[in-house]
Amino acid sequence: MFTKSLAAGLVLASMAALSTGALAQSPHFLDAFEGTDLASHWEVLNEDPDSYVVEDGALLALATGGAKIADGTVANIFRMKDRMPEGDWVATIQYSMPYQTGRETPFLGIYDDKDNFFVTYGYAWSYYEKVRGARLFLGATKAVKGKTTAFNNVVWGGASGVPFTMEDLPNPFVLRITKKGRTYTPALRLSTGAEETWKEFQSTTMLREKGSLAFGIYQWEKVDGETPMIVDWVKVETTP
Repeated sequence: MFTKSLAAGLVLASMAALSTGALAQSPHFLDAFEGTDLASHWEVLNEDPDSYVVEDGALLALATGGAKIADGTVANIFRMKDRMPEGDWVATIQYSMPYQTGRETPFLGIYDDKDNFFVTYGYAWSYYEKVRGARLFLGATKAVKGKTTAFNNVVWGGASGVPFTMEDLPNPFVLRITKKGRTYTPALRLSTGAEETWKEFQSTTMLREKGSLAFGIYQWEKVDGETPMIVDWVKVETTP
């Protein structure tokens, strides 16, 4: 499926920042969030229209109050209406955020409903109450008929308890899922100055792919403050 957003944003496809190694890739879908409305190829699950807006070539989404994907309580899950392409593919999302509450959870994945999904996320966790962003993690959760498996690994930060600022953080981030056969591998790209580092960890096996591409932002625990996320683009490529 080629969209008008893909045609307008093909220049992004040649950027080195989108490289996924040696894999040859063919563009399938890209939304660079042009205009002032969410494109018609998205549906919004648990919609809260006061918590997102499309402007200035990006999607700005806000999260407050705490939620969990497995409970079905996450607001504004942006899901692509069409199914993913047959065969192998790579899905990526680029976003920036301040990680200012220590409970931020931006995610990308394949989502059918609260009992059937696979999502990867780059989330924050702080050791101490009201101390922001002591660590950033790359994690993933798979749910099949309500039964979940999950993992997470530290990718940035430490135990100092020093709050992160927008200037400190390795923004922009890119979350990635690479599908090969029935294996799904999450990764997170960190940007520090001119350097870009991919963090990739264990893969997950899914025998049946239910749902379609979805992304969003939530706070995994109720905490004071709100979480803004600026999404530059979402992209799907097919691989041989």
